[in-house]
Amino acid sequence: MKYSYAILTDVGCDLSAGLRARFGVDGYLKMYMSTPSTGEVEGSLDVNDAELDAFYASLKKETGYKVSPCSVDEIVAYFETFLQQGKDILAVSLSNKLSAAYNFMLSAQKIVSEKYPERKIIAVDSLKYSAGLGLLTVKACELRAEGYSIEQNAEKLEKIKKTIHQMGSLDDLFWLASRGRISRTKAFFGTLAGIKTLADFDPDGMITPLAKISGYKKAQKATIEYIKKTIISANEQIIFVAHSARKEQAEILASLIKEEIKPKEVIICSVFPLTGINVGPGLFAAYYFGTEITDLKHGTEILNEIISEKL
Repeated sequence: MKYSYAILTDVGCDLSAGLRARFGVDGYLKMYMSTPSTGEVEGSLDVNDAELDAFYASLKKETGYKVSPCSVDEIVAYFETFLQQGKDILAVSLSNKLSAAYNFMLSAQKIVSEKYPERKIIAVDSLKYSAGLGLLTVKACELRAEGYSIEQNAEKLEKIKKTIHQMGSLDDLFWLASRGRISRTKAFFGTLAGIKTLADFDPDGMITPLAKISGYKKAQKATIEYIKKTIISANEQIIFVAHSARKEQAEILASLIKEEIKPKEVIICSVFPLTGINVGPGLFAAYYFGTEITDLKHGTEILNEIISEKL
């Protein structure tokens, strides 16, 4: 049986227009960013490479970039565009640890449920950001195509969202610390000249440094070995490789994944401005489904073993 409920995400998913069309993402909730030159503007996922290069160049030089979610009233209005078509809604949100978007979705859900009692509106907190959120959104679309009802789909997403890993290199942890993503203590010990920090999601979806290594080549090799030890059913899944102003490194990592991990597909995607403001330039990482993340003690042990024995 095929279902026609709408699958929505938000602008933090880092899925381009082409990817959204390919997988059947029905739309995304907007957010706003304040820039030093333009003030508050609506963030977009439709940004070309030249615009992204200019954005990251500006981000390195200027301060004052901020991100804010759309209002509850705006979410209600957006939900209604689908509800008025007779469609139920499955909304996959940016992690509530990073944004108020999920809580705003819940408030909007309550309002529209009273107005459209015959319709179903389910919001799922992805506990992820960037391509992690994008990967979960794509999975929701695949499950819908496979015949999952909206309730079955939401239940499945809740079960698998803590199996999404991020592994790759971060150049500047002080940027993450300035945005409240990690502590300044971790940033201090993780950012040294030429040192690359390797990080995964913790159970709450926060970026957590696991180890440090010198140089991109070793970081890419360690990433591949970590994926091998933590991925499940590699040949059945799509792996996303996201980057913020590190296209060359992302392409090398994607090539290594194809050669050594052999997934169904590898998709390279850019980190767009709304996420880039919080991540900063210098990220390239793989996002994939693997072992459940209950804590990162085991992940730290795996990575330190890889570094000591193979690099």
